[in-house]
Order: sequence, then structure tokens, then C-alpha cells
Amino acid sequence: MANALYRLICLCDTVRINLLPLHPGGDLPLLSLAGRDATDPFLASSSPSPSSSPSPSSSSPPSPSSSSSPSPSSSPSPSSSSSPAPDNGDPDLQHMPLFAVSSRLFSSIHSFFYHRTLQFHPLAKLLLSYQHITFYPVMGFARINLFAQSIILLLTNNNIPHRRIEILGVLFFWLWYPLLVSCLPNWPDRIAFVVASFNVTGIQHVQFCLNHFSSQVYLGPPAGNDWFEKQTMGTLNISCSPSMDWFHGGLQFQVEHHLFPRLPRCHLRKVSPFVKELCKKHNLPYNIATFWEANVRTVNVLRAAALEARKVGPGSRRNLVWEAVNTHG
Repeated sequence: MANALYRLICLCDTVRINLLPLHPGGDLPLLSLAGRDATDPFLASSSPSPSSSPSPSSSSPPSPSSSSSPSPSSSPSPSSSSSPAPDNGDPDLQHMPLFAVSSRLFSSIHSFFYHRTLQFHPLAKLLLSYQHITFYPVMGFARINLFAQSIILLLTNNNIPHRRIEILGVLFFWLWYPLLVSCLPNWPDRIAFVVASFNVTGIQHVQFCLNHFSSQVYLGPPAGNDWFEKQTMGTLNISCSPSMDWFHGGLQFQVEHHLFPRLPRCHLRKVSPFVKELCKKHNLPYNIATFWEANVRTVNVLRAAALEARKVGPGSRRNLVWEAVNTHG
């Protein structure tokens, strides 16, 4: 098994080092033309091309378990495919005030990922108490939050690579999209088009949540050299046939993605048997469920946390709108 894992790591490095220079333009032209549109954050950052650049969201702590782990200097990103943070918990579960998967998140937790304290205030308690009902409607329009995050980031951070190109891309999008919608003959068609485009993107947001919400909650600093265990216990794979890989975009192999964040998604299915065998050898969970089962698990977890939220006394009142807008993922 050790030899198999070694060959796997060598394969990752070979793909990354030897094939990276073959693409003449890299991903920058495509990303610039698209304005890094927030509709496909994972597919953009995990391009099937072996030349894909590592996603900034994959800022996992360095681990001896995988030589494909990015450097600690990688800047955090709003992408929900990031590995559990090394400081105080998994940012994939830090969605206060809209969602919380455990009562352990109801207390005031300072998030080093968001650089703020996640408060359990009265309005947050109200939202969390019905989160299992609001989950899918919110996911259907979660794209609005990513639009807001793009604008906030560009206006408040001057240290963004190619910032002027990014700003031009976002401006172009907001000139093009309303113009496209205006070409439809009447307002019912325009509203239906916008709602449909948002809800189709919502499938991807649901997928992000399925990969993490029903898994083990990770809080506090690491207890030791347990990075590998954190990745396997805090993520959930979605079982599907190869013919459905296009639908999930690589997100169905979330365990493998967390262990090898720089590995292009076209190779995730190939490494899955190695990871599964390694987990079996060391008595580690290899969590996997069908798409339907994962949805049921997620709703059940949200419902259980919602019932707990109704019993807990609220904390101090905060600016709910600002905190909701600054919820990544």
C-alpha cells in the first residue's frame, strides 16, 4: 500500500511539474474574459486541464500525507472546497447567520478565515431555527452573495493580482447581463430567465453543502498530526457513475480533492481506489452516499440544529445584513 501511495504522489507531481508549461496561455485569458464569474468557482479553479493553476481556496495546511498540498502562503478564497483551516475550524461550516450544522457553532466563535467573530444574535437565531426549510430557497439564490463578494473584494483589497482586469471583467458582465435579459420580449420571460439561471447555479451550491454539512464538525486547533484524519472525517463523497461526472464537476470526489487539492478533477476518479484502500487500512472513514441520500442527511442535520437553536438564548445583536453578505460559499 505504501508503494501505491508513493506512485500516486509521484503521479500528482509529474502532472503538475511536467505538463504545466505545455499550455501557452494558462487559465488567465479565460478567467479574464469571464471576469472570474462566480457561477462556476469550482470548475474554474479545478480545470480538467493538467495545466490548471491551484485554486487559492485550497489553502490547506501542509501535510506529509500529500506532496500535492499547496503552500501555506496560499491566500484564502471564498470557495467552499477549501480544506479545514489550521486555526479554529472548517470554514466550509462557518455560515452564520444563515446556517449552522451543530449547536457547537452557536457560541461566539472567532473565525480566522473570515477575520471576524461569528455571533449568535436574535435574528441569527430566527434564521437558524428554520434553516432546514430555507436551505433550498437560499441555495437557489446564493449566486447573489457571490456577486456581492466579487464587488466587495475588488473595492476593498488592492493586493489582487490583475485587479484592473478583474474590475473590467466584472463591469463587462454587469453591462452584458442586463442587456441580454432586456432582449427577451416581456417581463414575465425576463423574470423567468433570471430565476432559472440562478436556480440552475443553485445546484452547485447545494453540492458544496452536501460535501460537508452532514460530516463531522471540526472546531479548535489541531490536536496533533491528524490532518489526514480531518480531511476524511470532514468530507462526504457522492457516488455516481462516470457518465454523471459532468454533472458533479469533480465535487463528488470531495475526500480526494481535500487530500490532493492541486490534482486536476479528471484524475480524481483514478485516485479514488487508492484513497479508499488507504482509509480501510488505517480504519479511517471513507464517507460516500448517493446524491439523494446526501440531501436527506443534510436536511436532517439542519433540522436537528434548528431545533437546538430554538432552545438557546440569543447573544448580542449584530449587523445581520453585513454578516450575511460576508458569508462565503
